[in-house]
Amino acid sequence: MKIKTLLTLAIASLSIIFIACNDDLNSTGLSIQPDGDGISVGADTLTIKAETVLFDDSIYARTVYGILGEYIDPIFGKIKSDYLCEFYCKNAYFEQNTSEEDTPITIDSVFLDTKFSSFLGDTISPMGVSVYEVTSSLKPFFFTNINPEKYCDMTKVLGQSIYTIKDLPYVSYSSTYVKQLSTELDVKLGKRFYKEWSENKGTFTNSETLKEFFKGVYVTTNFGTGSIINTAATDLNIYYTYHIRNNANTGDSAVVGKFNLPVTPEVIQMNRIKNSASVLEKLKEDKDTKTYLKTPAGVYTQITIPLQEIKDAAKKKMNNNQSFTINSAALKIKGYTEEETKSGLARPSSLLLINKDSLPNFFFNRKKYDNLTSFKIDRTTSNNTYNLGNIATIVNYYTDKFKDQEQLPDLHYLLIPISVSYSESSTSSNPIVADIYNMMAPTSAILRTDTENMRMSLIFSQYNSRK
Repeated sequence: MKIKTLLTLAIASLSIIFIACNDDLNSTGLSIQPDGDGISVGADTLTIKAETVLFDDSIYARTVYGILGEYIDPIFGKIKSDYLCEFYCKNAYFEQNTSEEDTPITIDSVFLDTKFSSFLGDTISPMGVSVYEVTSSLKPFFFTNINPEKYCDMTKVLGQSIYTIKDLPYVSYSSTYVKQLSTELDVKLGKRFYKEWSENKGTFTNSETLKEFFKGVYVTTNFGTGSIINTAATDLNIYYTYHIRNNANTGDSAVVGKFNLPVTPEVIQMNRIKNSASVLEKLKEDKDTKTYLKTPAGVYTQITIPLQEIKDAAKKKMNNNQSFTINSAALKIKGYTEEETKSGLARPSSLLLINKDSLPNFFFNRKKYDNLTSFKIDRTTSNNTYNLGNIATIVNYYTDKFKDQEQLPDLHYLLIPISVSYSESSTSSNPIVADIYNMMAPTSAILRTDTENMRMSLIFSQYNSRK
């Protein structure tokens, strides 16, 4: 057993050496044979096929961060995004002179305030915003092809604004400074809220009771194609004035108050994404030389892992012996840097490598990559490469799963840009993955997927026990 353990460690070390030292690994064979036992090692390379797949503006995107604006990219065409949201409420109230409760307050103004720290596009292009009231209760349908018209009366606008990012003010938010887009809404909305609070304070006990009175808003752009903002926070703020006696009791002093309702993770927010379908469709034609990634809700790259071909290659190297192990299956995918610079979108820093069949419920059920059949792949910025590393666990897992089938199926795996949130661990200094989301910020990548650049390096072994 000690010899077998040492041989296993030797194979692992050899796998690392082969991968690190030879990107163009050709057919190789070697044998390590200590007294009494033997281990055979073989190596090969296979070409992996890739193609661009479309998601028809529909991905699962539960998030508290709205995406707002419209942008035209030279490669990926038009991207338009807007969002619907509810508001969080917990015992919200209008402050007033408690000693003289009959003294009315005056509603001065109502604003929908949108804070953001990142954006796509230029800072001087004028953009227009419209805000509509949600009139039908939002359902938790967190897919980006939602139709806002099912939830709103599009003939009634609560408010509009025109802005350029350059001219928006900075405000303090969460220990930093961010830009704020403030859209003034009809003051009648504030008066509605105050009247309801005066007559039915229970309405503002919690978010559920609030929704019976006010179901939320739909925020969209009505003109402009110059920018998209990634919101950090959205708040409904009602500003009002009431009077109190001054300290000398010689007259009244005006006091300004703010009734605030924020958007938080406890309530529903849904992003709607619309892409240029005809432009994205044409990207599929380049599959022999390059494939594409584009977020949000755009196109992804699908790679095909040929299980049967890998098994046949291993059997051939192992002299048709069925008892073999695939120790390494390594693949690097390079970015097409010269082409990528033509797009105005940033590169995604992390990708999810996942079986296409596992995708429908992955984000919905808040699953995490298991490093067995799904992996997080990080971009190496120095050489613009996504290194999938050793994905032999995928090959071995599915080879075993389908071992009773005469012909092993091809595996269709997707590369999907993601964002990851982390939380502190109570047992380790390393943070742990809290949630994984479809990337909602506008990003893109163009990958070199010609035959020369899509070569998977394989290393196999078999243990030969001598009795």
